[in-house]
Amino acid sequence: MQLSKGFDYAVRSLVFLALLPDGASAELRTIAESQNIPLSYLAKVMRNLVRGGVVSSTLGRDGGYCLRRSPEEITLMQVYAVIEGEMRLVECMEDQKNCMFSQGCTQVSVWHRLKNAVEEIFRETTLKDLLPQPTGEQRLTQLKEKERKYARAGA
Repeated sequence: MQLSKGFDYAVRSLVFLALLPDGASAELRTIAESQNIPLSYLAKVMRNLVRGGVVSSTLGRDGGYCLRRSPEEITLMQVYAVIEGEMRLVECMEDQKNCMFSQGCTQVSVWHRLKNAVEEIFRETTLKDLLPQPTGEQRLTQLKEKERKYARAGA
């Protein structure tokens, strides 16, 4: 089983956007260069993500792309559905009525189990799950930043 480049590019781009500071957006060229994705291909992917309600696009000098929802609210299944549509592992799953082997097909149960397993993993996995986890030193720096904010707020 191999996932499409479009899906891979979409997920990589969404992870990039999820790592931006709150309220920030990124230009298409910036995303493409940072993820080593051809610009013309990424433009198509991002158009689909905008249409699918996963990202927002803003025109103008400060424009660009940003996530429409938080990373924990966007699942891989939602992204897959926007980019690929319904999951079909083999062609006959699309139209079993016209399959000459549909009556005695010994493989169909395996394909359905595999499809269900992949879909379950995609439903359970959010963009947040794909974000790099901070190291111990980075977490310590983050905690110190929070403490400074609280100290200023209480002073």
